[in-house]
Amino acid sequence: MLQYLLIKRFSGLLRWYRSRLTIDMQHLSRYIPKEGRMLDVGCGVGSVDYEFARSRPDLHIHGIDIAAKSIELANRYNRLPNTRYTCQPLESVAGRYDCVLFMDVFHHVAPANRDSLLQAASRLLNPQGYVLIKDIERRRGGASWMLDRYVSRCSADEIFLENCSDLADLVAKHLTVLASEVRFRMPFPHYYIKATAKTLSKE
Repeated sequence: MLQYLLIKRFSGLLRWYRSRLTIDMQHLSRYIPKEGRMLDVGCGVGSVDYEFARSRPDLHIHGIDIAAKSIELANRYNRLPNTRYTCQPLESVAGRYDCVLFMDVFHHVAPANRDSLLQAASRLLNPQGYVLIKDIERRRGGASWMLDRYVSRCSADEIFLENCSDLADLVAKHLTVLASEVRFRMPFPHYYIKATAKTLSKE
């Protein structure tokens, strides 16, 4: 992967690229807790976690990924006192978190596997905790598809872009959706879904 090559010489530049160009950091930050414990599912090499941890010293971030190389590089280049990175699937994580974050993860998860991820995330939530999904809409999402396909070198059958409303409907089967929105920031149509455990719903 390209980021594996870049991080060894340009870790700061890669953090800037991930947090300033490929995501809307300012808007995403509004959803991220200022303190407590956050689990980042599919953290990659930890570039964005580093930025959150640096600006929020009272937020303890546990990043997980199933790619051992990503975790090795995250621990080498993006480690801070309030970060921890481990190579493990979500289903094996123990403990409770104030936020379980999926950032640009679901469009790499086959539809048949999404229910189990949401169920696993739900059981890890603290009483006031929430799941946060940030991803790219299928509508106007061509730039993201091209980036995944030709820069990250994903095959076409590994990219499953969805519209926000469709994924929110799936999330609602397992959690209570508190908010969902789409915000276009050139060149990506980002969407955000915030949801909490159904048992905590105040309906």
